[in-house]
Amino acid sequence: MTTIALIGSSAAIGAARRRMEGSRIPFEIVDDEARADLIVTDEAAPPSNYLTVAAEQTPNRFYCRDESVDYVVAALTEAHLAGAHGVRVRPPVQHNRAVRHRRRWWRAADPLARFNPTDYDWTTDETVEAEVFDGQVRIIADGPEFTARLRARGHVDGNDGRYHWAGLLHGDQAPAAFEAGIKRVEVAVGDGPAVSAKLAEITQFGWVRMTGIGPPPWLAE
Repeated sequence: MTTIALIGSSAAIGAARRRMEGSRIPFEIVDDEARADLIVTDEAAPPSNYLTVAAEQTPNRFYCRDESVDYVVAALTEAHLAGAHGVRVRPPVQHNRAVRHRRRWWRAADPLARFNPTDYDWTTDETVEAEVFDGQVRIIADGPEFTARLRARGHVDGNDGRYHWAGLLHGDQAPAAFEAGIKRVEVAVGDGPAVSAKLAEITQFGWVRMTGIGPPPWLAE
């Protein structure tokens, strides 16, 4: 599990802590940098940085301010799902941001409005990464069947001995289904058997959190 240190007393750090503690994802939060895989601080980012939240020269560290709380929490969610023990913004991403911004000057979108995990290199144990599913799935519910990208992982719960899994659904149709009141669905990988799952909530980035108990769709037989 990814261990995260929240360092600082600013409103941004407090908001990040409340968001994480209120999440269904079991974040492991500590106050000691020495015990953490990743550090979130309210210090200012170095002059050379990416979106004021990360810098290639300071890996494993996110810089959090009021405007970037949602982005940082989304990054920590990705770290947890990947079982990451380290993260670094990719140098080409940091160095080319200004060029990309000039080429897209007509776009008014806030660059912090959507987190892209491919902007970063994630350090994971091979055994942990092997447990992460990242692929297309079929969602069967009331209405037309649709596809989405699911990134998820799970574990055997020591209390009930059953496999519990959770992840994020990426795609436009999943939020629409949730907002239409659909919570119970079936999910399948390719032509494999479908398993029961729940659409739990919509994240601040428009992804849908999916949970399930029992064999996950990527292991269903």
